[in-house]
Amino acid sequence: MIRNLSLVLSLVLLVGIIVPAYAQTNTDHVVINEVDINPPGNDATSISEWVELYNPTNSDVDLGGWKIASTTVLKKTMTIPDGTIIKPGQFLTYSYQSVWFTDSNEMVELRDKNGVVVDKTPLIADIQNDFKSWQRIFDGYDFDSSDDWKFATSTAGSSNGKILETKASDEITVTVSTDKSSYLFGQTAKISGSVSKEVFIVKPFFQSEPINVEISGPNYFQSLKLYPDLKLNYKTTLNLHQVLGIKEGEYTVSVSYAGASTKTNFSVGYEILEQKTKDDSSLSIITDKSQYIPGQLVSITGVTSETIPFEGMKLTVKDPQGKVVSSGNLYPTKDKFSTSLFLTTVNPVYGTYEVYAEYFDKSALIYFDVNTDVKENVPISLWTDKEVYGLGETVNITGRLNDKWVDSFNLEIIQTKNLSLGGSTGGGSTLKILDVVRLDGDSKFKYSFKIPQSDTRLGGYSIKVSKDIGSATKFIQVVKDPSTYVKSTTPLTVFTDKSIYEFGLDKKIIITGQIANTVSRASFETEPVKVKILTEDGKPLQIIGSADAGKLSTSGVSIGYDFTAIPESSGIFSVTTELSKLIFSEGKYLVQAKYEGLSASTSFETANSLDLKDGAIISTDKEVYGLGETVRLTGILPPTSDNSVVITITRPDGTRTDQGAIVNEQRFSFDWRTPISEKTQSSKIDDKERDVKKSNFGIYKIKVSTASQNNVLFFKVSPDPENDTLSKTPIFVTTEKSLYKAGEKLKVVGNIIKRVQGDQGLVVPERVSIKVVDGKFPYKQIHESSVYPTQGGDFTSLFELPATIFAEGSYTVKASYGNTRTETTFSVVNDFTFGLDAPLSLLLFTDKSEYYPGDVVVITGKPNKLIYLEKFEVSVAKKTGSEISCGSFICGKSHGPVTTIRPSSSGTFTYQFTIPSSPSAIGSYEALVDADFEAKSIKFNVVEKPKTPKLDTLIEKENRLSEDAISIFTAEKTVNDQTVAPRVISGSLITPTRGDESNVNLRISSETGICIIGPDADCFVSESTRKPGQIYDVVEVDGVSLNVRYSGPDVRLEKFSILPVSSDAFLSDTNWNVEIIKDDQASRFYYKITYKTLE
Repeated sequence: MIRNLSLVLSLVLLVGIIVPAYAQTNTDHVVINEVDINPPGNDATSISEWVELYNPTNSDVDLGGWKIASTTVLKKTMTIPDGTIIKPGQFLTYSYQSVWFTDSNEMVELRDKNGVVVDKTPLIADIQNDFKSWQRIFDGYDFDSSDDWKFATSTAGSSNGKILETKASDEITVTVSTDKSSYLFGQTAKISGSVSKEVFIVKPFFQSEPINVEISGPNYFQSLKLYPDLKLNYKTTLNLHQVLGIKEGEYTVSVSYAGASTKTNFSVGYEILEQKTKDDSSLSIITDKSQYIPGQLVSITGVTSETIPFEGMKLTVKDPQGKVVSSGNLYPTKDKFSTSLFLTTVNPVYGTYEVYAEYFDKSALIYFDVNTDVKENVPISLWTDKEVYGLGETVNITGRLNDKWVDSFNLEIIQTKNLSLGGSTGGGSTLKILDVVRLDGDSKFKYSFKIPQSDTRLGGYSIKVSKDIGSATKFIQVVKDPSTYVKSTTPLTVFTDKSIYEFGLDKKIIITGQIANTVSRASFETEPVKVKILTEDGKPLQIIGSADAGKLSTSGVSIGYDFTAIPESSGIFSVTTELSKLIFSEGKYLVQAKYEGLSASTSFETANSLDLKDGAIISTDKEVYGLGETVRLTGILPPTSDNSVVITITRPDGTRTDQGAIVNEQRFSFDWRTPISEKTQSSKIDDKERDVKKSNFGIYKIKVSTASQNNVLFFKVSPDPENDTLSKTPIFVTTEKSLYKAGEKLKVVGNIIKRVQGDQGLVVPERVSIKVVDGKFPYKQIHESSVYPTQGGDFTSLFELPATIFAEGSYTVKASYGNTRTETTFSVVNDFTFGLDAPLSLLLFTDKSEYYPGDVVVITGKPNKLIYLEKFEVSVAKKTGSEISCGSFICGKSHGPVTTIRPSSSGTFTYQFTIPSSPSAIGSYEALVDADFEAKSIKFNVVEKPKTPKLDTLIEKENRLSEDAISIFTAEKTVNDQTVAPRVISGSLITPTRGDESNVNLRISSETGICIIGPDADCFVSESTRKPGQIYDVVEVDGVSLNVRYSGPDVRLEKFSILPVSSDAFLSDTNWNVEIIKDDQASRFYYKITYKTLE
């Protein structure tokens, strides 16, 4: 797809401190950004309703003394505490009391400390009791219209969305081009172009702005005035005949229009010649190294881009004294020349040598150095490339014989483990390599081997080369993490593999250490290391009580808990002992190591987290499961002699399963699969509406029993486990809504944890008793029912709310099951008028006053008194302007089709009228409603839906980001039926605290990990790109050339911008990774993405 920019991109420099700027609206005050008047759960028993405030201004606002108020029914008002400050772009969320708002016809107001209304919501309703809320379509979007709001999933304390900022360009552009770049005499040049918009001149008289075209060339000039057509294009032609004054050469076409100008070129001649430029050939020479010693071979290679047949390359090598040491002619093989030069060991000349090559008309020059061969003052030198290695790495060994010459050495590589220890920490099989290494002509040798990828290969290694003339030995270490290994310089060290050991989890205590310089005896014996384990205060472990007690501690007969360790040749030693409760108790211990007068110590602790003084810990991996899922039960028991547990699972229908599990070191686990399908249901239901259906859904009981204790827990099997929850209370009750209108039906729902009633003889299920009582003294009972719970423990009941009985106010629902009781409250709104004084009238409403073609009009109505009505007759007609207006009363008969609607039990009706989608539907409408006692009308207007303005430039912004890592995604998108693509990404990093500039830096990399901007050496741009004559650095990232602009590091405001070099290109669909390099310094990051419309 070819992408063209519809506007010339204007780069705007960011100066000073950036402040948050979200939607560019006329909002200059704190707004109510979001409100949830009916969140999930019972609003009467929990404080869950909330209001979110948002500050779209650029200044801090003091909210102390401001009020958030409900304006209907209860009219509860919350006062914001003094000293409350809301910062620019900040969200503040408030909750107040239970039943703060009503669920319908609610309007929430925000008032300042003087009582002036700063902001308010439209009339809103929420009867769904879910996670949806009323929220502005964008943060701070406020045009005092109900269209500013939407009903969507709540985003409490966070953004509702950012509005795309639109920039309309007024810049006038003009283009020009010719159909060819070169012409022959006698041909015709076609000149065409376009303008961005038509401009008119007002004075001295109204006329179109002309397009001025000037054509200039060799002794030629012509001026034309053209005008744009309806499509803003223009064109003209030029005959290229010599008789018309056209001469051979270059011609320029200059076009200007309303201050904008451009130009193009073309040439005229006798013949169009296509010239081919021949690239110059090249020659280069290299050597395999830059430095040599006598006795080595210098490899010389020459490369040419063009081979000349039968032509040789002349090569000359001169020593530092200018003497030619080698010369001759070389002939190519596959465009390469190669030769070698031996550096003699007889009276060698040290210094810089010159290699000069000449091939046809090209030449090349290179240098190399010959240095003195420096040898160690030892017979044999032996090196490795590292001192410490990890598993799987390759060891590279090098060395040389310094004062003699032999043809080979015997090589011996041994893993220096102590075979007498055995076990996992020492002994067992060791790695041993025996080989022969050959010496080169300069008496050097090299050898490599790979360390196997196995924990048994950790430890020290001895590398030895030997011959009759002598030997050399080198020690290396192999550890798990070479990056954290630090070789100790202490004469003797000792440490344990852990600082804290857990009974039941840890099996062994591993003590290791190292001797810097081991001592060898004349008898070739190895001096051992003596290791003792003492109590925290340095006393030896002692036997408790009698000798047959078998437990070591700090009282009784003294006994030493000592070990002897034989060190490896590298000085490393290790001992292992079991972590047993017969030897160790909870507490701290001291480890002491001694070797040839040296002493070192360390400490460790033992703990018993399985000593559960508060009883067993038993849990399931989830609380709610679906059909066919596995219930994973795990537990930890106190230290007892129990080696098994009995597990009883009781289903919702009362049947049970008895199984068991083995206890291993106080722990056990048990898996049980829930039923894979629902049971086949029976349709039998008795006269009392008792549910006799059996179901696999419901609450299951697990009982874990040992000889000393029992534990009970519950889980639930649900058809919708993702959204279902498990109530752990014996009985729970609530109402479907927290607020009802008089005349509606009250729905009471709840659940219980069913009690086990046995399964022998006649078992009558217990019922749940439900009572509805007045919320005011003397708390008169109004309704009562008894219902059977389902097999899953759920119950429900419906009650009528007659308007003549349920006055406006609060009411209580009380539920009891066995000896457990609970209650909940709900409210009733009764807007019917009672008494003989108020006249009977019909109330009519529409959900809006203005609509667009194709919208649905919702018309509702009811009498102001509770009376019996048989029907409502509703008709909707478009007004033509010739009718006689009688206010809100009908003049004559209706003009549209009449629909008869039966009223509800409370006397209300609802009618939906669909407006035609055609433009002819625009106009005024009147809805006529005829009741038995009165006929009334209500008016509404249908207006033209505003057209979505065409967007040329879109900008998305994100402000005040404090995270260390930010991912910015650029991708093509569709906005208002227009496709836009990302053109520029720019951003700023602000360091508020002076002095932190050098410690806070920016790093930007591509999705493939290429560093574009950053302080590292591998980053393309690491300093300011502003240089004389340029503001961008051009870099290539993933095959795309980008212009990168950067202010440089170590400043309080770091700025950057990235855009393609080509004016027709766009940024790719990818993620840009931004990393803020800092410790705990404060910083704020801002960025914006500029999109352009695709044509």
